[in-house]
Amino acid sequence: MTFMTILAAAVAAVAAAAPLAEYPGEVGEKTGWKCVGSEEGKVVYIPFEGYYESKGGRIESPRFKLDGEIGKNRFYRLTFSAKCPVDGYWWVDFFDAEGNQLPDVNSRLYASDDWTPYDVMVPARPDAAFAQIAFVTKKGAQAKDVSMRQASVAEAAKWCNDLAATLPKLDAPDTKGAWANLPQTRSKILSGKPVNIVFLGDSIMNDTWCGNAVALIQGGLPKADLRCYLSVRGSTGCWYYHEKDHFEEYVAKYKPDLVVIGGISNYGGPAYHSLKEVEDCMVETILRCQLIGAEVVICTPPPSYEFRKDAAAKSFDRSLLQEKDGFLYLQQEYERRAASRTDVQVWDLTTAPCEAIARSGKPLDWFKRDAAHNDDRGKQLIAQTLAAYFKAVKN
Repeated sequence: MTFMTILAAAVAAVAAAAPLAEYPGEVGEKTGWKCVGSEEGKVVYIPFEGYYESKGGRIESPRFKLDGEIGKNRFYRLTFSAKCPVDGYWWVDFFDAEGNQLPDVNSRLYASDDWTPYDVMVPARPDAAFAQIAFVTKKGAQAKDVSMRQASVAEAAKWCNDLAATLPKLDAPDTKGAWANLPQTRSKILSGKPVNIVFLGDSIMNDTWCGNAVALIQGGLPKADLRCYLSVRGSTGCWYYHEKDHFEEYVAKYKPDLVVIGGISNYGGPAYHSLKEVEDCMVETILRCQLIGAEVVICTPPPSYEFRKDAAAKSFDRSLLQEKDGFLYLQQEYERRAASRTDVQVWDLTTAPCEAIARSGKPLDWFKRDAAHNDDRGKQLIAQTLAAYFKAVKN
C-alpha cells in the first residue's frame, strides 16, 4: 500500500466521522433552532403515526443535507444531552431530494432535572436526502451538545446488540421453513443481487424499522445488496393499502422484490371492519404484490398497547392471540388464513418479544415511550426477532 493510498484512506475516515450537524452548547433560537408551540389537549394527526393527542411543543434544528450514497440504507449516530420535567421525545424527520417528508424516527426522552446524555442510532431510507432534529415535550425540553454523523452498518449493529444485552432474555423464534415460500428473494439475497424490500404498515411497523432492524439484517448478511424502504401511514393497514391508488403510492412505486406486511392496524376492530373484511383486504393486497412480481411475508403483531390480562403475570398468555368478539391487538388468526389462501410466509413477531416482556417482571412502561409505541428497549426486542428470520435465509 502506497503512502498516498494510506493518506487517502485516513482522509476518508476523518471525513466519514465528521458531523453532519453539530450544535455545541445549549440549542435554541439563538443557535438557529425554531420553537413550535404546543397544541396540548388537542387530538392532531401526526404523520406516520395517526391521530393522537398532541405530544406538545418542539424545538427543531435547521434542515441539513445527509451524506452517504443515495439509494443505499444508511445509519446515523445522534448524540446529545437533554433535560425535561416530563417524559418527551427526541425526533429526527427525514426528507427526500424534492423535500417530501419521509417516515420519521423518534424515541423517548426521560424526565430528568439534570442533564442526561443520549447516544442513539438513527436509520435512514435509501431515498433520504435531508434531515432535521427536534425535541418534543408538553412541558418544555432543553438540549445541548447535539451532534449527528454517519455510522457504519457494523457500528449500528453493535449498538443494537449492546442494547439487547441489557434487556430481558429474548428467545430465538422458530425459523424453520421461514423462507419456504420466498425462493426468488432468497436466491437474490444469497447471490448478492439487488433486493428491494418494502416494510408496509403503521406506526408499529415504523417502530420495527426504527429499532435498526435493517442494520442487524445487513450485518448478518454482509454480501447481500438490500434496499429497504419503510412505507407506512399512521393507524393504517391492508384495508387501505389494498385499494389500487394506495397500493401504487405505498408499494408498487418501490418495485419491491419482497413486501413485509406488519403492524397492529390491519384489523381496526369490529367497530370499523369485520374479521372477514380485513382478511379479504389482506388477501387482495397480497395478490396485488404477486401481480407485480413481489413475494410477501406477513409479520404477526408485535407488542404495543398493554397486552396482558394481568400486568404482574410472568408468563405470556397465548389465548390473547385467538380471535374474540372484542378487539385484541395481538389477534392473528385472520392473518394466517390470508397467508394460507395466498401461499405466503408468516413470521411470528409476537411470541418472543411478548414472552420477554412478560417474564421481565417490569411494567410495560419500561419498554414504551407512550401508551401505544415502544421506546428503544421495546423496539430492540422486535428488531432482533425480525433479524433472526432474515438470518435464517442462509439455512
